[in-house]
Amino acid sequence: MNKAIIYTLTTCPYCVKAKKLLKMLDVNFEETNCDDSFDEMCENLSQKYNKPGISTVPQIIINDCYIGGYDDLEHMYKTKKLDEILH
Repeated sequence: MNKAIIYTLTTCPYCVKAKKLLKMLDVNFEETNCDDSFDEMCENLSQKYNKPGISTVPQIIINDCYIGGYDDLEHMYKTKKLDEILH
């Protein structure tokens, strides 16, 4: 079963779009709202996934694979590269 983690901010329209796409793909996800911990989230993800400069939301991880933001998710979906990550 696929599992995703999505880091969001309450007022982010791209976060809403990302969650909508994940739901459409029937990918279960855990949402972590970063309204009170945005800088900490950026630093932690930058270190954990060796991706310096993370400074936006959403940040999406699927099946322990770092995807990136909404544009990255949408691109992977449209080019079928997301199929390689989804079981």
